[in-house]
Amino acid sequence: MRVFRDRADHVTPSGAPLVGTFGDGLPEALIRAAGARAVEVKAPPLADAASGPQVAAVTRVAEGFLDDFTARFLHRFAAGAFDSYAMIVFARDDVAGLTAYQYATELRRLGHVPPTGPRLHLWNLLHGQSEAIARFNATEAERLDAALTEATDAALSPDTLTEALSREAARAQALTRLEGHPDLFTLRNAGRWLEAEAHAALLDTVETVEEPQTGLRIGLIGTACDLPLLHDLARHFGRVTADLTPYGDPWPGQHLGQSETLLRDVAEVPLHIRANPPRRYGEALRAGLASCDLVIASPDHNDDSFGWDLPTLARDLAGQGTRFARLPLRPFRPDAAWIDTAHSRIEEALA
Repeated sequence: MRVFRDRADHVTPSGAPLVGTFGDGLPEALIRAAGARAVEVKAPPLADAASGPQVAAVTRVAEGFLDDFTARFLHRFAAGAFDSYAMIVFARDDVAGLTAYQYATELRRLGHVPPTGPRLHLWNLLHGQSEAIARFNATEAERLDAALTEATDAALSPDTLTEALSREAARAQALTRLEGHPDLFTLRNAGRWLEAEAHAALLDTVETVEEPQTGLRIGLIGTACDLPLLHDLARHFGRVTADLTPYGDPWPGQHLGQSETLLRDVAEVPLHIRANPPRRYGEALRAGLASCDLVIASPDHNDDSFGWDLPTLARDLAGQGTRFARLPLRPFRPDAAWIDTAHSRIEEALA
């Protein structure tokens, strides 16, 4: 719970170079196999909303339309929160990732932040099943490997990748035991700031507890929310049986193929907003929600991708008798008034 609260601020150097990750889609095993430690830097510590740094150079250029994850990262980046990191890898297909990379690079180029600090790298991964996509992703993996080698002085090898994947598998197994635990969202996502083996060991100490199998079966969809907020809302009406949000999917342990097929496993996951062809995402979304009695959609006010799917999804859900509640656009850190309004929207959908 403390790790989930403090996030990257909890992490202290322990010998292995620190490599920040911004957005999902990069298998952490690739970083571990290069002798480094992966640490998510997209989601700020929970206290950041009230006491996080405000850097004038960032404030001057951070337009109001910027995704809040991007804005908070940039302030922390400019304030030196990641100066001890060897590298930060941004996922291009993350809603906020590309923008965060572009702004951080430009702030450094213009001299608004010191030239020292972590190397900045943009990770490109195409989603789909074609051989052309596989070749592109393999080339990008080679580029990442070269950058990691320069940043960490250690090259990725098949043996170290296999070892890293086995540790991820052990973590995934520890999480499987806790399916149905009321705090699973927090327990799982704390692993974004823990080594796989340390996370698995902590999970093994957690008592198995399951939420009562009563009330509505609820599905959650929407843009990234790094809080268990939607789960807390859902408990008033039933239990969450499908969390298809970016922080609610089975990360970590989502992509556990053998090393030679790892990139294909990531690229072919259909439940991704960039899935190719696009209909695969819609089909996977509907399949994942098929057994739900109620679907709660929660886009945030920076959403520029997920919201396009909602009208068609709402129509299809209505056709099969599934209730659908679209919450008001979600602020980065919702207050009590927003939560009350969201609760009312769900009640209206069920009336």
